[in-house]
Amino acid sequence: MLFLSALAIGMITGLQNVTTDVPSSDASELTSPPPVAERAVNEMGLVETTKLSGQTGDLVNVTVHERPSMWDMYLNHCPKWRPINHIFFQVANVFFLLSFLAPHTPSGLIWLRVALMLGCAFSGMWAWSIECYLDAVLWNSAFIVINFIYFSIQFYLMRPIKFHKDIEEVYVALFKPLRVSRRQFRRVLMCMRNVRHLKCHELYAHEKVTKVDSLSLVLSGKLVVSQNQRALHIVFPHHFLDSPEWFGVSTDEYFQVSIMAMEESRVLVWHRDKLKLSIMSDAFLQAVFDHILGRDVVHKLMQVSETMAVSNGHLPNSYEEGEDKPMLVVKKAGDGPGITALLNRQLQATDPNAWRLGRIEEADHETPV
Repeated sequence: MLFLSALAIGMITGLQNVTTDVPSSDASELTSPPPVAERAVNEMGLVETTKLSGQTGDLVNVTVHERPSMWDMYLNHCPKWRPINHIFFQVANVFFLLSFLAPHTPSGLIWLRVALMLGCAFSGMWAWSIECYLDAVLWNSAFIVINFIYFSIQFYLMRPIKFHKDIEEVYVALFKPLRVSRRQFRRVLMCMRNVRHLKCHELYAHEKVTKVDSLSLVLSGKLVVSQNQRALHIVFPHHFLDSPEWFGVSTDEYFQVSIMAMEESRVLVWHRDKLKLSIMSDAFLQAVFDHILGRDVVHKLMQVSETMAVSNGHLPNSYEEGEDKPMLVVKKAGDGPGITALLNRQLQATDPNAWRLGRIEEADHETPV
């Protein structure tokens, strides 16, 4: 709009009046009626005739209002071009051109702000040292300050975001494949309550006693989930402990299962309500959590179905005692015929040596005394 306004002003100022003097042989001709063509021209307002004061009728002042074409106006408006501007002016415009070529990316915004600052700096130097325009110096100084502020903010937002080693592994394994940015994942971590350390055989949740007020992810170690002393499945690292409770269970309700550590374990605990409130305004994060937790629930259901199909799943007494016992579920009286092998297969998913250890323990207990 500013460019069009300046263009209109230039067109208006380019219009000039042309004044010519024409002789008149007889004063009586001024009083005679003008020809038809002359009357038509006068009616259009293109020719205006006036008699000069103090004259006897020798000269008549005729003012012709010309309507030049656009090309004639621009060609005649600058009959002589001024010399090319200083190198500061040229460099400033080169940087302005580079700013227009900045891509629409975070790094492109840095490029844009830097190019604008350099362009305004050279433009201010040209106005200060060559043309001595104080207003141009002040305007360019203001532009430099504004662009520097935006450059600083964007540069701060682009700083690398690093996480703890365990948290980094969680991000790479679960969230990065779903195109969750580090900044979005950091926003999720801001809802974290703590990282809970569990000793071997320590209960994380007690059936019908512990409230469902958190969302927990296993960082390291293994935990067994049971109900009425019946082993259901094992939770490995990078899996959730309470993913089924995420869907349709309020924080006032209680766990329907017990969760106990099989070894030294660490669990990442989120404030459940705070996390849901945080991602409520972000449909993408909501979809990510629904996908990850839904996949985790399906994995648990498959494990539970397989467990229930081969055994009644009684939890061995070794997990009820406080003394240190082997990590694997061993075969004892009262246990189903396939629970040991099933839980061992679950352990093999993350521990290649668990299969050998389980086969040795099974053989020891099946050997008659």
